[in-house]
Amino acid sequence: MGSNKAVVEFCGRRMIDRVTQTLSEIASPVVVVARRRADVGEVAGVVVEDERPYAGPLPALVAGLRTTGSIRNIVVACDMPFLNTTLLGRLGELLDDTVDAVVPITGEGAQPLHAAFGDCAIEPLLSTIASGERSLKGALERLRVRWVPEGEWKPLDPDGYSFLNVNTPEQLRFATELQAIG
Repeated sequence: MGSNKAVVEFCGRRMIDRVTQTLSEIASPVVVVARRRADVGEVAGVVVEDERPYAGPLPALVAGLRTTGSIRNIVVACDMPFLNTTLLGRLGELLDDTVDAVVPITGEGAQPLHAAFGDCAIEPLLSTIASGERSLKGALERLRVRWVPEGEWKPLDPDGYSFLNVNTPEQLRFATELQAIG
């Protein structure tokens, strides 16, 4: 994107504000993990600085899980403008004592940054980091995961727009066009 995606303007609001507002409808507290607090400014939620700011989403996920103090956690990326609270709530409901994470599968593969994680995932994730693994998808191999296939999540989000990430200016334009239609 060429800039901090969290503060990119989307339809008159910063992306992070849209995401935190949506999450606040189903979760409390809302925790934002940022490289630096100053990177996101004022946010409707708790901002935690990433202890390993350039090590990818895995350590950031651990920081967020530790901060919430919750047994069940909804985890999303900061660049998902069309989050669906019904779908996210369902992922949280599927999280139980037999799994560490509930992760949807789309045509693009596993979606660990649009998922539910239990606090029980913290220790295996820390072990994964200690082993040198940097990939969040690789870390899933060490967790007990309840995979949610498309046939299960699609009735809650028929177009799959909840999974749309805005990583490029082209994707931002596409998302803006979708918002105008919707």
